[in-house]
Amino acid sequence: MLPPGPVFGTERADPQFDDIYQLEDSANSTYHGASFTLNRRMSNELEFSASDTLSQTFDDASDYNEQPQNPFYLAAERALARQDQRHRLVFNALWELPIGDEENAAQPQQRGWLTRIFEHIEVAPIVSVESGRPVDPLTGINNGSDSFPLTARPPGFSRNSFKTPMLANMDLRLLKYFPGGQTTRLDLVAEAFNLFNRANVAQINPVFGLGPVPQPSSLHPITGAGARRIQFSLDFEF
Repeated sequence: MLPPGPVFGTERADPQFDDIYQLEDSANSTYHGASFTLNRRMSNELEFSASDTLSQTFDDASDYNEQPQNPFYLAAERALARQDQRHRLVFNALWELPIGDEENAAQPQQRGWLTRIFEHIEVAPIVSVESGRPVDPLTGINNGSDSFPLTARPPGFSRNSFKTPMLANMDLRLLKYFPGGQTTRLDLVAEAFNLFNRANVAQINPVFGLGPVPQPSSLHPITGAGARRIQFSLDFEF
């Protein structure tokens, strides 16, 4: 929000120049956060870790390309930072299927074909759920003041008052290994990123316009976090 009254004088500070921009490294930020972590070490072929971060970040400039709406009223720029993310939950695990007995490894004739197929398989999921990040609303046009950024905020909107949607993702790694001795083994690996092919929105269109009604394309997704990707690999350890 701009303070009432004129922002800039009608006379130029130096008649030899039109617009004058001065870049300063005077921004500041404040971060508050707390993390909670739960770990289970390998026991019964299972280990996992879960962590939740609750945080809040304020600043008056998040990047070098930001310009204040009113250079004479920098206090109005203090708001949630672009990097602010209220919640971030991450869970990962490693589980070796409880199929096959180590004591029968030297006696293949005592194992059925299902055991031979499904033994020595490791499953490793990674699940993340994240809050959206702030986005600065813009007019998308020159508001005529010249000294303002060409894409200033529309009237009535504070800095970073839009937000991207929540992100949720699951990656999965499947590994089957074939022991070849005490120190060697062959690994068959399949990895899937964004397993459920969720349409995670990384950025939205921040151009709102000048009027009270947003433009039709305003707040629509413009960048995604990536579609599902699957890859395979063959590793030999010795």
